[in-house]
Amino acid sequence: MSQVPSNINEIFSSVFATGLAYSNRFEVLINYPPAFTSISNDSARQLAVRCDAITVPGRGFSTTPYRFYGPARNMPYEPLYSGELTMSVIVSDDLRERAFFELWMNSVCSPNDYKFNYYDQYTAPLVISILDKTSAVKYQILVEEAYPKAIGDIQLGYDKENEFVRQDVTIAYRKYSPVEVRPTIVPPLLSRNTDIALKGPPSPEKTFSIYSPTPGQFYRVGSDGTVNGIYNPDLANSLQTNRRI
Repeated sequence: MSQVPSNINEIFSSVFATGLAYSNRFEVLINYPPAFTSISNDSARQLAVRCDAITVPGRGFSTTPYRFYGPARNMPYEPLYSGELTMSVIVSDDLRERAFFELWMNSVCSPNDYKFNYYDQYTAPLVISILDKTSAVKYQILVEEAYPKAIGDIQLGYDKENEFVRQDVTIAYRKYSPVEVRPTIVPPLLSRNTDIALKGPPSPEKTFSIYSPTPGQFYRVGSDGTVNGIYNPDLANSLQTNRRI
């Protein structure tokens, strides 16, 4: 028996039962690398609000043909991530948002002597949330080890009257992790000692939460004693002790 809806009423019933995801309902938490020593909560909020478009990244596998007998099988051997995502930010009249990304890129490579900083000093995680029409979080991904790879050009012209300026930014990252959303309200802004109530993929063996000991920075703490993927039970216990919901 066919499982494909045979009439328009069944299609409507399916849509009404599960709802639809809308591309204009999203939220981005932009976090800051350790190289940024002082970032205000207001700056973090404004940058998150000004992001008017972003790409949800994808992933895949590298494969190699394997033949034992008959037609070959394409066997996966390496996980692949697109490695980049693009975002658009509406800038203020003083272009402070562009200045922020310029400063971040300067923390990657000094504009004076062109020396590159340590990798863990300029990378930071991002959280992308897809919302429903009630602003409830329905899906989230944690983008790990992100940093601005390129700042796009801004086109100005006398013929662009009443057009506001957008800044395009290309973000490089290592990987992303889908996370299960708990049925709680996720704060729109990370603040000191705040757990944003995220948990890893459903598994009785391992979960993780995200802790923010300072504004704009947070740690991915696993139930197995890992911090940002590295086994560090002392730091994990310290962060969990300071937990405040």
